[in-house]
Amino acid sequence: MIYKMDEKREKIEFNEMENKHLYFSIMNIEDLKKEYKKYGIEKSSIEKCTHINILQQNSIIPHRSYFFGIMSLVNSKNVFLKKDIFSFFIFKNHFMIVVIDDEDHHIYDVFDEVYQNIEGTHLTLARLIYYFINGLIVNDYQYIERLQQDLDELERYNTQEESITFTNKLRSINKELLLLKNYYENLVGIGEELQMNYHGFFDEDDIRYMEIYVSRVTRLSDNVSLLQGLSAQTREVHQFKLDYQMNKTMQFFTVVTTIFTPLTLIAGWYGMNFKYMPELDYQYSYFIIFILSIIIIGVCVYWFKKKKFF
Repeated sequence: MIYKMDEKREKIEFNEMENKHLYFSIMNIEDLKKEYKKYGIEKSSIEKCTHINILQQNSIIPHRSYFFGIMSLVNSKNVFLKKDIFSFFIFKNHFMIVVIDDEDHHIYDVFDEVYQNIEGTHLTLARLIYYFINGLIVNDYQYIERLQQDLDELERYNTQEESITFTNKLRSINKELLLLKNYYENLVGIGEELQMNYHGFFDEDDIRYMEIYVSRVTRLSDNVSLLQGLSAQTREVHQFKLDYQMNKTMQFFTVVTTIFTPLTLIAGWYGMNFKYMPELDYQYSYFIIFILSIIIIGVCVYWFKKKKFF
């Protein structure tokens, strides 16, 4: 589908295109394979669209008469979900989108949003590209906010029993953040490549739209970096809580051991098998030792409480 992006929007055919108008089009990869020659697209570009590897994702290449790029979009609900993939071609007066994989119709929705709502007066190629690629990341702010909420939620995991759940969730979040960081860095590279205006398709004033796009993606990337730092702090705080609980437990057992050490000494002393021990024949010896033990326990408990050991 090819649309003329003047004040009067209309759908046209390829043979109706003229150099004096701006065009915005979208098609699937199968249609492109059939029609790429009439657009002057090289066969190597078609092959790259057909056999995409991880190194080609989110990249842009200037060819002799056009820009060719591939974008693999992060799903704004979950980075691990299947990605929407499309390629794009930028000619002097034509911005072409080629959908490769778009199960949720996100790319088509953004295309329709731009086509229906962007004002046609003084619309330029750079502005058209900016509105489209910016529309693809507009929901990413909400995704990053959700990740921050997930990190905040991890603060409620305080016990050793919850540690495994905490670790698994934190590891998953860290993977998401790493993928997002690489994703935004690649998008910054696309924006910077467009800023270079290799073919001179953009007016000097229109370069600022690419600068705005790079600035926005950079802020998203910075937000991800902040979350990575917050993730590290969350892990340290959780470990501190576990260490504190362990220290409190060890402190309790230390106090108990210290209290009963004198009693153990007394028990060991009078457990010796000497024949002559005068205390053993005294009728009140048992009560004296009992009272002495109570006094020792009381003094120890009072002293430990005063020192706030428990």
